[in-house]
Amino acid sequence: NGGDLCANADWPRRGLDLQGDKLPLALLVPYLPERADGRPWALNGDIDLTAQVRPVGNAWRGSARLTSAAGGVRNTARARRDLLSYRDLVLDATFDPQKINATLGAVFDDDGRIDARIATGWDDYAPLDGELKLATDELTWMELLSPDIVEPTGRLDVDLRLGGTRAQPQIGGDGRLQAFATELPALGLSLQDGDVRLDAQADGSAKITGRVRSGEGVLAVDGTLGWKDQDTPLVLNLHGSNVLLSDTRQLRAVANPDLVVRYRAGAPLQVTGSVTVPEADI
Repeated sequence: NGGDLCANADWPRRGLDLQGDKLPLALLVPYLPERADGRPWALNGDIDLTAQVRPVGNAWRGSARLTSAAGGVRNTARARRDLLSYRDLVLDATFDPQKINATLGAVFDDDGRIDARIATGWDDYAPLDGELKLATDELTWMELLSPDIVEPTGRLDVDLRLGGTRAQPQIGGDGRLQAFATELPALGLSLQDGDVRLDAQADGSAKITGRVRSGEGVLAVDGTLGWKDQDTPLVLNLHGSNVLLSDTRQLRAVANPDLVVRYRAGAPLQVTGSVTVPEADI
């Protein structure tokens, strides 16, 4: 596919040397999760890779460096612009019989930035230390999450820290999505003034608070995200007054929701509560 991958090995006596030049990102497509809209992933760009692995007694040590000048993800292969783009990506990783270290850095969507670091060991009880920082005011990549979202705008800032052990990780820090706006054409809606915060707590959970305007009403949300609770890791309380839920030729509806939403992976979404509809045209 236009790239070169070479390996020199005297395995296992001397180890392995790996060199890759201009490897297409499209090679990753078979390993990516299925998109919500069912469309195939459209990746552009290429990567360069160097890696070395050497024997150390009965174990191994090594290093790897992955770089990419630029690349991105598009909605379809024929699309003219990237929904998610990056440049100057650098991933460095080293390992030995006791520890693993990795760092990642890249410019994200023109003027944004993503940086990550992790240090840990091989065992479940190995200490975990790391951080993730992301800042961007380009949110078009959200269109990849749902086919109903069009032209999202706003700013996203994330500053998370990892601690604890591999078996029992602890997450601290915060994240904020502010000045959020987007169109939902299928429902005829225009969401405005969105502001959502996530604040990690010392007990292994995160507090979620936020609001977004739809029509003349405001939908507010508060809840928790439990990193350790496998029964119901996500609980959200949704409430509002005169919230526009649909504004199409078939249905115009204004509602006062008072709901509790519970979700965990692999289980149906649970919704309880009430929705009062003061006005609707069908």
